[in-house]
Amino acid sequence: MIGEVGGQTGGERADGGRPSGGLDLDGLRRVYGTPGHRAFYTLVCRRARHWGWTEPGQSKWRCWRAQRQLEGVLGRKLALPTGSRVLDAGCGEGVVARQLAARFGLRVTGVDLMDFHVREARRLSARAALEDRTAFAWGDFHELDLPAGSFDGVYSMETLCHAHDPARALAEFHRLLRPGGRLVLLGPAAVPRAEMPDTQQALLEPYLDAMVLPGARRYTTRTLGPLVTGAGFRLEEELDATRFYLPTTEALYAYFRVPYAVLRRLGASEHWLGLRSTVEMYELRHHVAWMVHTAVKDG
Repeated sequence: MIGEVGGQTGGERADGGRPSGGLDLDGLRRVYGTPGHRAFYTLVCRRARHWGWTEPGQSKWRCWRAQRQLEGVLGRKLALPTGSRVLDAGCGEGVVARQLAARFGLRVTGVDLMDFHVREARRLSARAALEDRTAFAWGDFHELDLPAGSFDGVYSMETLCHAHDPARALAEFHRLLRPGGRLVLLGPAAVPRAEMPDTQQALLEPYLDAMVLPGARRYTTRTLGPLVTGAGFRLEEELDATRFYLPTTEALYAYFRVPYAVLRRLGASEHWLGLRSTVEMYELRHHVAWMVHTAVKDG
């Protein structure tokens, strides 16, 4: 384990064990705990819970390479020296944390609301001999029982969309960073609803409910940046990276549209929410942007 992080050892929980008000913990457990969803991310995505980054000229079919490249983008955006302390807000099974530890020499603390994610993250880090650079605990990133200034960096890899109060989560990230610390947010944001056709809205809203994505309702491509600065950060970069994400979208749709159609015909599609993300949301690809926000907590 990392050992002490801001005066607290890497224990079972990082926030006293109480999720903040408004959190749909049962809904998130339904999403991430269903056998179909877990099988999809284990077998198809090699345990990662995030999309991929494909450079111009690269094959879109190499989705695992795209995932590793996206983790590399995150490491370069954090731009922190070896040994820096970093918080992974919504770590899943720790895939990103281990990549940052192994490739960039960072000391990563991951928090997640799913106890089975935390257990698996610890097991996989032990297997990779990365216990000295990674630690994982149950925690709600809206409110963590950790001292202010505990981290040199904080990141959210496609998890802020699950926040029931994104402004509160961003304020907590700001509190946990030392002066000069860096924040990187990677993930999707829809265009303002007024710019989205009714047919697309009718497709999006049930999906947000099914996947428990309240944050995706509270910000858009135009309002996420102001939310970041409103939390006290200086926004260094607001990058629309959709062109790098779309090849993964296209490849996964081509791979899984037929299997998903079969599951729907059998009435089993609700158990395969990962497939729903790759197939049904393909129709929204021109109304959802993939954004990368990089920000700094000034001294």
